[in-house]
This record gives sequence, structure tokens and C-alpha cells, in this order.
Amino acid sequence: MFQIFHDGQHIGNSALETGDPPMGAAGGEFIPSNAFETFRANVEPEPDNNDNIKRWAGLALATSEGEPIECIGVALFEYDFGDHMELEVDAVGIGYPLYEELFPGRHAKYIASFVRKAKN
Repeated sequence: MFQIFHDGQHIGNSALETGDPPMGAAGGEFIPSNAFETFRANVEPEPDNNDNIKRWAGLALATSEGEPIECIGVALFEYDFGDHMELEVDAVGIGYPLYEELFPGRHAKYIASFVRKAKN
């Protein structure tokens, strides 16, 4: 699990189960920590034209051990579907080879997809 921080406060975790290796992007379900409700109550989301989506940017990403992960940006999204809500986190701009170290095989799988397409 990766850790998500706001101003040094741990607000949640994510497995970052999806990704886009060329963009250095990883995303996934956000699992709130105990501090998340305080964060949500005190940090205004960025303005958006859709009242059902809240977005917080300027977050930080770390390994499960708490080691900071250098990237361009981390954003948290809250989607209100009326009957339920979902939380997702996205990190972009994780450089290579760090991306492959954090997500072993993802980059190779991406490259292999081009080889398969070329053979067809």
C-alpha cells in the first residue's frame, strides 16, 4: 500500500492498482485513514463545474514505509453517485526507472502490448 499525505498528515492509502507507464501515472481506490475526515472538513476542494465531483490537489505520495515518492502531482477525487460515494487517487509524473521499481512489470506489459499489435 502506498501512503497519501496532505501537509505532512497521513490521510489515506492506495494500492495504486492501475497505471499508464508512459505518463508515469498510477491510480486506484483511496482508503481513508482516521485523519481523512478532518482533512475533508478543513481543506476546500478545487473549484469544479460538477457538484458531484470534489478534487483535492497538492497531495504527496510515499511508500508503505513512508519514503517520499518524487512525482509531479497527486490528486484525490470524491465522486458522489447519489446512492454511494467513491474515492480515487491519481499520481502523475513518476519517472522511469522509479516507476518500474514501484510497479514491477507494468512498463514491460505496456511495451509488450505494442509487440502483440505489430504481430496482428
